[in-house]
Amino acid sequence: MNLIISHNDNRALVGPTINEVRPRCSVIYRGTRSARLADFDDLSWIGGVYTRDGQTVYALAHTELRGERIHGQCPAGRYSACLLNTVTGLVSRDGGRSFQPAGTGRPPVVATLPYGFPTDRTARVGYANPSNIIERDGWFYAFVFADGYKDQRRGNCLIRTKDIEDPFSWRAWNGTDFSAQFIDPFREPGKDPKLHVCAPVASNVIGRMIGGIVTYRDSGSVIAVFGDKRQDANGRWIEGIFSSTSSDLLTWTRPSLIMEAQVLWDKSCEEPHAYFYPTLIDPDARTFSFEDVGTSGFLYLTRYQLDKCQVTWDRDLVRVPVTIQKMR
Repeated sequence: MNLIISHNDNRALVGPTINEVRPRCSVIYRGTRSARLADFDDLSWIGGVYTRDGQTVYALAHTELRGERIHGQCPAGRYSACLLNTVTGLVSRDGGRSFQPAGTGRPPVVATLPYGFPTDRTARVGYANPSNIIERDGWFYAFVFADGYKDQRRGNCLIRTKDIEDPFSWRAWNGTDFSAQFIDPFREPGKDPKLHVCAPVASNVIGRMIGGIVTYRDSGSVIAVFGDKRQDANGRWIEGIFSSTSSDLLTWTRPSLIMEAQVLWDKSCEEPHAYFYPTLIDPDARTFSFEDVGTSGFLYLTRYQLDKCQVTWDRDLVRVPVTIQKMR
């Protein structure tokens, strides 16, 4: 069992079962910190992984391009205002012990804005935080989160491919079908940007980043989990981790609260911890990549220790047992 510790220096927890994993100190993937934005190889966090056999492992990585490090590249000169988020493809041929960029001949870009490096903004832009990957009817699906910028609306973008080996084969939902192809603007300039962005899915239902998706074995529906702050039927604001379900990955049910918790993006001084990056894992899953869940499992989360309301490097991996019931 390999449980990825996602970081710009990616490592893993390894053990005979998911209940017995221990840290392995070796780095399984590290970007080269290239200051050349067109390399798409600055800092990368491994996100969604998929394997059919436990030996060859494909991954989607959250890859940050830090424009402030290049003189004259980003006039704002600050991290957030100079951050371009992208998604790239990685592959491991040794059971997850090490990863390399997927594909050949050019950077393995899965998703990036069609605008090169935008400098006319005050905060981050791009596609971030890929979910895990699930297979349905011969297609591989994942979500990435888009910040709003020009033709790209803010929300969760649904992407899919039939060839998980090829990072350039992923296509996004454009509101009608999966024909939106992300382009590398450093190598394919001059194309119409409107044709190369996604249409966020169910933004009126799920307005925050989806952390993980799993197929519920009892019904075949997909469960998504995410952090949010919403009003209940009585008008009370509730903050925590929510779930929503879908039969087609496009239409989602009204979110249900799993647990109340302070989420990372809404941290305050009232709590010592903040939580984020939720995902559901069933130790008895029937797929190598833990794509499915039965009537019980665990909600895995990152717990941030706060110091005077600020995030620190002191963070914990925690899990909460959950029971899953089919709606009647």
